Amino acid sequence: MATTATTDLQKGLNEVVINKVQRMIDGKAQGVQATMSRLIEEGKIAQDFIAPIGVNLKAKDHSPVITFSGEGGLMMNMPDGQFSLHDNAIGQLADRMGVPSRYLRNLAGGGQEWQILLAAEILNQHSDWTQRSRVLVRAVGQQVRGVLSDSYRRLNSVEILTAFVQEAAGQGAVISDAYMNDTKVWAETILPQPIIVPTAKNGDVVIFAGARFSTSDYGDGAVDMRAFLLNGACLNGMVRESVMKQVHLGSKLPDTLALSRETYELDTRTTVSAVRDLTKGLFSRENLEQKAYEIQGASEIEVDPEKEITKLTKSGLLLKQEGKEVEKILMKNDPDDGVQGAATLWKLTQAITAHARELSPERSRELHEISGNLMNRVKLNA
Repeated sequence: MATTATTDLQKGLNEVVINKVQRMIDGKAQGVQATMSRLIEEGKIAQDFIAPIGVNLKAKDHSPVITFSGEGGLMMNMPDGQFSLHDNAIGQLADRMGVPSRYLRNLAGGGQEWQILLAAEILNQHSDWTQRSRVLVRAVGQQVRGVLSDSYRRLNSVEILTAFVQEAAGQGAVISDAYMNDTKVWAETILPQPIIVPTAKNGDVVIFAGARFSTSDYGDGAVDMRAFLLNGACLNGMVRESVMKQVHLGSKLPDTLALSRETYELDTRTTVSAVRDLTKGLFSRENLEQKAYEIQGASEIEVDPEKEITKLTKSGLLLKQEGKEVEKILMKNDPDDGVQGAATLWKLTQAITAHARELSPERSRELHEISGNLMNRVKLNA
């Protein structure tokens, strides 16, 4: 009778958690659709240019091809027209020209006319004395979002993301969330059935396992895939180490990008194939079991939360205010935050991801990675 009662109770709890996660998925559906639509629509107005930046220091003609102006905002003047500059592109230009990136970005985004004019002047002066090199300029409409190496591998992100979603669906998974900002896109998928992981010091953990894909067409991160874990009790997310750290680098692009169309399509097909294989692996029974063992291992490692949070803030991984909020969650010790039981490594990771729910989509995913990296301390027996 006791076994039956326990089983019935567990089934009831599972239904509650499944319904909770389903409501979350339903609530995210509109955002998922908006992400896919934005990726497709921006792809239609994206433009690539190969252009020289800097000057030929040995030549008599000491005038750069690309110049900058600050009227109404920081602008890049190219033979193909005048373009505004996204913050990501400003940082890349600063790195290329040896200007402190944060300083230049702060000037360009300062809002004061003198700041924007000074940012333009700094770029023009450095351009005048920087050895000429070719760059790939990536724009959406009339905004430059990336200034990249002329060896940057161009990939069709729509095809690659679609392949990830299709393969995940083939493994029985559904999209739990997706998000796109100006320079990067993420998508998370999970299996709709929970995995119950009994732990030594933190009770039973209800996990929905899956995979996360991310990429950037503008140099704001490589093509990346990671195991994704969603705590069903509190909807905390976590990702583990990357299984695909593919940097967008290849052979130098030709001056006429139309000539590289065949390479563009071939590189995309190669990446699509790799994404499909890795997605299948992330949903394999062996990988799911390994993640369960990692959770159990993390529950057996006791930690000093105060020292751990201090270490994370001193290293710059967590902001001071974020560290304080994580401490509050640990002190509250609420199972609805995924936090219960002894002070273990697992409990610490859940406090971090619980706070991530309150942050921006970009920062939230960064905390998912920070908490996942802490799990690297778990050593599994081979």
